Amino acid sequence: MKPTTPLRIIPAAFTLLISLLFCSAAVYAQAGIEEHIVETETGVYYIVQPGDTLWDLSQQFSDSAYLWPDLWKENQQINNPHLIYPGDRIKLYRRKDIKRVQQVDTATRPEGEQVRYQNIDAVGFIRREGLEPSGIVMEPFGPKALIAQWDQLYVTGLDHVFKIGDKYTIYRKLRPVRDNETNAYIGIQHMLLGVCEITALEGETAIADVIRSYRNIERKDLLTPYLERSPIIEIKESVPGLIGKFIHNEDHFRLTGQFQTAFIDKGESDGVDIGQYYTLFLQEKGRVWTTGGVNKMLQMPKQNIGTVLVLHTEDNTATVLLTRSDVNIEPWTGVATPF
Repeated sequence: MKPTTPLRIIPAAFTLLISLLFCSAAVYAQAGIEEHIVETETGVYYIVQPGDTLWDLSQQFSDSAYLWPDLWKENQQINNPHLIYPGDRIKLYRRKDIKRVQQVDTATRPEGEQVRYQNIDAVGFIRREGLEPSGIVMEPFGPKALIAQWDQLYVTGLDHVFKIGDKYTIYRKLRPVRDNETNAYIGIQHMLLGVCEITALEGETAIADVIRSYRNIERKDLLTPYLERSPIIEIKESVPGLIGKFIHNEDHFRLTGQFQTAFIDKGESDGVDIGQYYTLFLQEKGRVWTTGGVNKMLQMPKQNIGTVLVLHTEDNTATVLLTRSDVNIEPWTGVATPF
């Protein structure tokens, strides 16, 4: 018999992310999960335990809590994604885009080869000038703690006329980004949250269906016309001699690791293009070495600690995918042409 009090989707603590990025913690977490996984002829299922949420399970099995709508899509027996119960069976699946990206973890792929990143429409950017919105999210249709895929929204245009059938990307502007050393203005981060489609017009407002959800959507989030981007990425030659900085990961997680999206402070004006690889590196400051009574300043060599693949470019920044990370990648880590 199902409990009267449902389990709701709430964000998990940072320790969940830590367990995914560090192997020892991941092994520890996996040991408790395996006893609740059942393999049958129709697939592999997880038996929901008290305290589980689709958010948490997506983090465990898809490497990102924000992909819980995909987990729900694979389990159509769940009528309300905000409510799951102990004893329910959740069918597990392997994300095709992660599988493809896992095969792209070095900077040695030949120029002209193509790779696929299925989640390209969720990739945000940092731009000098903030994107002018076409509309704004007023509120969800009905009481909702979270706005996600298949929910409905009330939206209003900002000097913009909606038409039924039009699609819009839902986004949010974050605070301006500045260089860590010079404090020079870099741009404004635009976080992409989902896609909605106008389904009804009601005076100065409209009703929109959320047809895709990448991250939690909130009141006052903004709308811009949806432009579909190709998930096919052609590998290109990197810019010779490029030196830049890794800014931070896209979702502002405390830890940054493999398969997260992030930003670098080089863009189209520097020759950076979609499909190029770059190396993340650490380099200690020069050391004074005394030999024969003479002091010499030695320049320490760069340490290769990761690889990124460019997914999107702006004039002075680019959005990248970490295809390899040997350590936690700190903000303002060095970025260079592969070496």
